[in-house]
Amino acid sequence: MLGIVIETPAKSTDQRYKDQLYALLQVTRAINNNTAAKELFSIYQYILETQLGFTKIAYSSFDEIWRWPICFNSEYDTARINPELDLKKYHELTILDEDETHPHLASFDVIIPVEHKGKALSYLLIGDLDRSTVREERKSDLEFVQTISNVIAVAIENKRLFKDNVQQEMYKRELEMAREVQSMFIPSSLPLDEHFDFAAFYRPIRQIGGDYYDFIRLNDEEVIFCMADVSGKGIAAALLMANFQAYLHARVGTTSDLRVIVTDLNDRVVQSAKGEKFVTFFIAKYNTTTRTLFYINAGHNPPVLLSNGETSVLNCGTTGLGMLEKLYRLESGELKIHPDAMLLCYTDGLVEQENEGGQDFGIEQLESLLKEHQKLTPSAFNEMLINLFTTYKGDQPYLDDIALLTCRFF
Repeated sequence: MLGIVIETPAKSTDQRYKDQLYALLQVTRAINNNTAAKELFSIYQYILETQLGFTKIAYSSFDEIWRWPICFNSEYDTARINPELDLKKYHELTILDEDETHPHLASFDVIIPVEHKGKALSYLLIGDLDRSTVREERKSDLEFVQTISNVIAVAIENKRLFKDNVQQEMYKRELEMAREVQSMFIPSSLPLDEHFDFAAFYRPIRQIGGDYYDFIRLNDEEVIFCMADVSGKGIAAALLMANFQAYLHARVGTTSDLRVIVTDLNDRVVQSAKGEKFVTFFIAKYNTTTRTLFYINAGHNPPVLLSNGETSVLNCGTTGLGMLEKLYRLESGELKIHPDAMLLCYTDGLVEQENEGGQDFGIEQLESLLKEHQKLTPSAFNEMLINLFTTYKGDQPYLDDIALLTCRFF
């Protein structure tokens, strides 16, 4: 078996120790050669059966779930033993009592657990022994089994941890690739010209997030800008947002009617998310010649407009996209933009963030800050806002992704 030659145990104690040392050497070499777990279990079973002569053994090892990689004359019993429930009370080599209550543990005589830092790694069950004499007559064998069980269990656990680390590294690389792809969906630059000055800020609480903003130039006179937020976090939210962004660009290429765009986007989210997620969405179309702003707010946090020293919120619209198969009371807003007006779009990670006293940042504070710092450029305003927000948050964890899209109209 596996090229291992182990003689039948001799009667003398010296020969028994030599055999045990040789067996331990074989296991150590196999571990150093990075032998697969299945082969390590085969070596382990061969030692237990052939060298030590145990006629009934069962070995349970944890690998995401508890498994029984070794069952020799014990398949019936192990099929009815749950290691996590039935064996967790054993923390050291135990010779079972005659009155063991578990019907299938009662068919075994010895349990040898292996633990590391308080965590159970494996259990070896041995049967067909004389419980009254096993401690004296097989003391040396049991001590050796305990030693080699520890070596095997720790080696298997190290393999599992290494595998987990490799998978985590792969997951990190995939996240990094996803982050890079997601960054391609967000404008790398925003316009600063005679009509307006746009600036943005984005901080996902994970490597990738579900917030999104965009700026699309339709023609010489019209532009579209938007902000969106997918319910939930992580990869699922990012994938839905990527799909959403792609479809938005495709739809804007065929129509500039905001009502049509929003209706079609709702259909798309319903099909993609199947009711498990939704998207809050603010979209606006601005005509630089007429200075008219058309917008629809689909369940998103209302942007704040500062105009002539007064603030107002843009909340005309409908429900979040994907919440209902058909949008309810789809309305659009229209207003004239005065020179030097300033518009702040944001996601809920900003206003719903709580401080150490349990108070959220709130929209009222945004309105006050716009009035107080209305002379700042959009970029400087965003920087000031985030610095103030960070101080307000203190040591509290971020609740959600944060995105800002700020515009001053000239």
